[in-house]
Amino acid sequence: MDLGIGIDTGGTFTDAVIIDMASGRILAKAKSATTRQDLRQGIGNALQGLERSLFSRVRLVSLSTTLATNNIVEGKGARVGLIAAVPNPGSFSLPAGIPAEEAVVIAGAHDRRGRVTTDLDADAAGEAIARLAEKVDAFAVSGYFSIYNARHELHLKEMISQRCSLPVVCGHELSGSVGMVERAVTAALNARLMPVVRDLLCAVRRMLEENSIHAPLMVVRGDGSLISAATAEDRPVETVLSGPAASIAGACRLSGHRDAVVVDMGGTTTDIAVVTGGGTPVDMDGAVVGGWKTRVRAVNMWTVGLGGDSRIVVQGDGLIRLGPRRAIPLCAAATASPPFLRRIRELDEPHGAKKPMALDFFTLVKRPGYSLSRHERALFEALDGNFQHRDRIAEEIGPFIDLDRLAALGILAEVAFTPTDILHARGTLDLWDKEASTLGADFLAKCAGMECEELLDRMLGEIIATLCLQMTAKALHEHDPLARCWSSGNLDFLDRLLRLPAGSGIGMGVRLDRPVIGVGAPAKDFLPEAAARLGTRLIVPEHAEVANAFGAITGRVVERAEVTIRPDKPEGFLLISADERRRFETLAEAVSAGEEHSRQTARRRTEERGGRQIEISVEKEESVMPLASGWGDRVFLEIKLTATASGVPAY
Repeated sequence: MDLGIGIDTGGTFTDAVIIDMASGRILAKAKSATTRQDLRQGIGNALQGLERSLFSRVRLVSLSTTLATNNIVEGKGARVGLIAAVPNPGSFSLPAGIPAEEAVVIAGAHDRRGRVTTDLDADAAGEAIARLAEKVDAFAVSGYFSIYNARHELHLKEMISQRCSLPVVCGHELSGSVGMVERAVTAALNARLMPVVRDLLCAVRRMLEENSIHAPLMVVRGDGSLISAATAEDRPVETVLSGPAASIAGACRLSGHRDAVVVDMGGTTTDIAVVTGGGTPVDMDGAVVGGWKTRVRAVNMWTVGLGGDSRIVVQGDGLIRLGPRRAIPLCAAATASPPFLRRIRELDEPHGAKKPMALDFFTLVKRPGYSLSRHERALFEALDGNFQHRDRIAEEIGPFIDLDRLAALGILAEVAFTPTDILHARGTLDLWDKEASTLGADFLAKCAGMECEELLDRMLGEIIATLCLQMTAKALHEHDPLARCWSSGNLDFLDRLLRLPAGSGIGMGVRLDRPVIGVGAPAKDFLPEAAARLGTRLIVPEHAEVANAFGAITGRVVERAEVTIRPDKPEGFLLISADERRRFETLAEAVSAGEEHSRQTARRRTEERGGRQIEISVEKEESVMPLASGWGDRVFLEIKLTATASGVPAY
C-alpha cells in the first residue's frame, strides 16, 4: 500500500493526515497549534501526532502553507531590485510603494505581435545592475508585452547572471496575462519570497529525514494544483492562498459533492467559495495579496475575519462586534496557565475593567530584536510568562505603549472572549478550561446589563447572521449582473434585509440552490443554523477538521500554456507566445501549429513540476469585431489557444 502525507499550516492549527494513495482513505490524522514565529515547529509537532509505523510506506508528501501570504502581508522577505523595460521611460512611473528595495525603469518594448518597438537600452541596464547588485538579494525583471516576446527579459536575465550570482525572476515566467505593472509586482514579490520559502522547504525536508520519511515533497499552489518543492523554491509567489485552495478541494473530495457552497471556518478566518462541477474556482485575473494586484492564478473565494478565535467585543449598549482580530480564547489561556483564572476574577475588583469592550489581556510571545525603551522593557518583564489586562498595564506601566501594534507584529499575544469561549460556556465544547469562559461571559453580561444566557444567545445569533450574510453575498457575487451590487465591501443593505424581524411589514427569504459543505473545527457548531436559515442542508463530512491537509495530498499537477494567433500584414497569420513567433500563410496552418506548440509546452511544464500520466485539453477562444451593414459580418482579430495539462504527482 502506497501512502501519502498531507500537511496544512493554517492561521491557528497545523494539520496532518496519512492517506492510502489508491483509495484516498484517511488512515491517521493529527492537529497541532500553528507556531507563527516558526512554522517548522508546528509542522514537526503535527508529524509527531501521526502513526509513525506507517512512515516507511509513505511515497509522497504535500504541503499547503500560509507562509507566502503572511510574508507579503507583513512586508517581509528578501531585498529586491526591479528593472522594468518600457517604451518611454521618461514618462512612465511604477506605482508608489512597489514591493522592491529599488525600481529602475529603462527603455525597451515589444508590441502585441511580438515585434520590437523600442530597442533595449543595454547601457542603462548595465549601470542599474552594477548599482543594485551591492544593495539587493535578488532581481526581478519585467518587459513591455514580454508575454508575446520574452527576448528583452531574457537578455536582462543573462546580463545580471554574468555580473553576479543573485537569483533573477522574469515576469513572463510567472504569467501569460497582459498587464505589465501586475507582472512586475508579481515578479518582485516572487523574488522577495524565494529565500523565505526555500528556508521553510529545507526545514521540512530535514523533518521528513529525521522521521525516516523518504518521499518527494510537493507544494499546493493558489489554484489548488500541485508543484514540486523545487518549483516552489523558484516560483514561491504561486503558493499564495494555497491553504484555502487545499481546503476547498478537500471539502469537495471528502463530501463527494461537485456543486456546493464551501465554508471553511478556521480559528482566524472563514473562507467561502461557490463550487460548480467539482473544480476549485479560480480567479483568472490574479489574486490581490497584501494590497497588491498580482497575476497569480488563485482560488476565487471570500475571506471573512470570523473564526473560532475571533475577538468578541460587547459594546455598552449590548451590540456585539466580531473580529477581525484574532485572540487566544480565555479557556485556552487558563489551561496553559491556571493562574490566569485569578486575572479574570480581578475584573470585578476596583482595579478591574469598567467598560464592556475592555475584556482583553496580553502576554509576551517573543522579545523584539530592536533596542527597547524603558517602558517597553518594563512591559516585557511584566508579561514574560504572565497575563495582564489592558487597563492594569496602563495603570502600572503607563499609556505610552501601543499594545495593539505589538500584537499585530507578533511580539505580544492578545487574550479575549471568543466564539470558542461561547461553546465552552454553553457546555457544547470541552477542550479547555470551561470556568475561564464562564467567568468571562458573566463579566461581560454584567457590564452589558443582561443575563449571561441572553448575552451568549446574542453572540451566537450574531455569528450565525454574519455567516448567512457572507454566504448569501458570495453566491450573489457569482452572477455578473449582481457582482457590483454585492461586493464584499458593500453589504450593509443586504445585511439589513436579512435581519428584518417578523412583523416588520415586509419579509425577505433567501434560499441557496446547493448544499453547504462545512469544514474546519468550528463548522459543526455554527453552520447548522446558518444553513437552515438559507433553506439548504449542511454537509459536514467525516474528517472535516483536516480537510485542508487532505486536499493538499489529493491534488493534481496542472499546467497551462497559451498561444495567440493574429493576422499579419499585409496577409498571413502570426503565431505568438513568449518563446515563439512564426508566420503562416493560412489560419488553419497557424491554428494547427499553435495547438501542437501549446500542447508540448503544457506537457513539458507539467513533467518539470512533478506530474505523470498526463492528460491534455486545448481550449480555443476566437475574438472578432462586428461591422456595420454593408461591410461584411465581422473582422477576425485573434484566436487564443490555451492548453491545460493535468497529471498525478510522480513518486
